[in-house]
Amino acid sequence: MQHSHGIVLHSLRYGDHRIIVDVFTEAAGVVSFIVSASRGGKSGLKASVWQPLALVDVAWIPRPTQALQHPRELTLWRPWRSLAMDPRKTAMSLFLCDFLYHALRREQENGVLFDFLVNAFTWFDECDGQFVNFHIVLLLHLTRFLGFLPNVDDWQEGCFFDLQAASFSRVRPNHIYYLEPEEAALVPKFLRMDLRSMRAVGLNRVLRRRALEIVTEFYRLHIPEFPENRSLAVLAEVFE
Repeated sequence: MQHSHGIVLHSLRYGDHRIIVDVFTEAAGVVSFIVSASRGGKSGLKASVWQPLALVDVAWIPRPTQALQHPRELTLWRPWRSLAMDPRKTAMSLFLCDFLYHALRREQENGVLFDFLVNAFTWFDECDGQFVNFHIVLLLHLTRFLGFLPNVDDWQEGCFFDLQAASFSRVRPNHIYYLEPEEAALVPKFLRMDLRSMRAVGLNRVLRRRALEIVTEFYRLHIPEFPENRSLAVLAEVFE
């Protein structure tokens, strides 16, 4: 029997009474579970357990030959305080869930990455102040765990940023996937921030949307079959 904490990344209705829930588990990476959904007073999985970014406890008997695992237990580990109550946090959570579902789908056991995400989302849930740059900072720092973290020590004023090589260059790259020096300067600025210091950086809505477009393109270049994020437009509208 395998026991683990987990973060819900994705859920999909499967027939009338079942749901496929993709969970990034601390012990085994991303695992897809098929569960019965609660309908009124009937037994089954409560809706709160398969909401975006829900923190859960899960127990199952691993069956490597099966794509969908059957959990013996799937319950809330720790409820969030504000993620489902604040419309802006809800929109950002949906965006990040969609993003992480594609970014982490090949991840195996990685306790350090799991702790990083839980700590970041705990801060986000408890934050009552400025958090409009949270998703950008989180996704850039996530590249450290996924293997394509830019080396900010190589940045100098006037450098281009090569999105394919994840590096800075004094010379313009010979392809189209790069940032001009003005935008390239934002990369080390964000990577040197933590969740608290990001409040000091002011971005208007145009720059924030452009930053998200760059981050999405960066991921698409480094993760095979990474799709366009459909919730990006919704997120932009919420923060207008």
